[in-house]
Amino acid sequence: MADLLPEFEQHFATVTAEITSKTCLLGTKDGAERHVFIRDIEKLVGEARELLESMELEVREAEPSLRERLNTRVKSYEVELNRLEDEYKRTKKSLPNEEASRADLFEAVSAGQSAHEEQRQRLLDDCDTLEHTSARLTQGHRIALETEQIGAQILNDLNGQRQTISRARQRLQETDTDLDRSSRVLNTMLRRVLQNRFVLYTVVALIVIVVIIAIYVMATRH
Repeated sequence: MADLLPEFEQHFATVTAEITSKTCLLGTKDGAERHVFIRDIEKLVGEARELLESMELEVREAEPSLRERLNTRVKSYEVELNRLEDEYKRTKKSLPNEEASRADLFEAVSAGQSAHEEQRQRLLDDCDTLEHTSARLTQGHRIALETEQIGAQILNDLNGQRQTISRARQRLQETDTDLDRSSRVLNTMLRRVLQNRFVLYTVVALIVIVVIIAIYVMATRH
């Protein structure tokens, strides 16, 4: 896995959380402050798009065995960003026109206040929904990172255990080889001992025979 992908993911989570927060507050702003919020949100959306492109580049450089899983994660981030952008556009579209509001303010003040309160409540409800969704996304991202770290640790442990087993197997093979060599040496020594014993018995027997013959010869002369 590319080294920069977790950093990009963390930055993306921060940016999308900020988009959610500003979108929720957009309906409560008026005048210049509303324009500042709109400019900030659009800038954050552009920044999130650039982060997605960077993550896609990192995925292309990842190992083939990880590429499909990482690409699925990046696609889910793209879906989430599209959803936030659509929510922002709906919120922006539903905002009342400031010039028309000033012209019709006197005659529609009561109805306008009621509609504004209803719209404000709807925006607050949408804000809560977006915040909950963003919190779930952040939590899911954190759990994914933790799961990936645990998986990497397990793979490292398994690799270490495999190396330990391989070394133990190699030592066992070396021990078997040494035992075979020792067994051959002992067999050779045993054969030599038996051969030496046979030669010794043969020499003793010959000496005994010679002594008996000598005694016999000496006895027959007398």
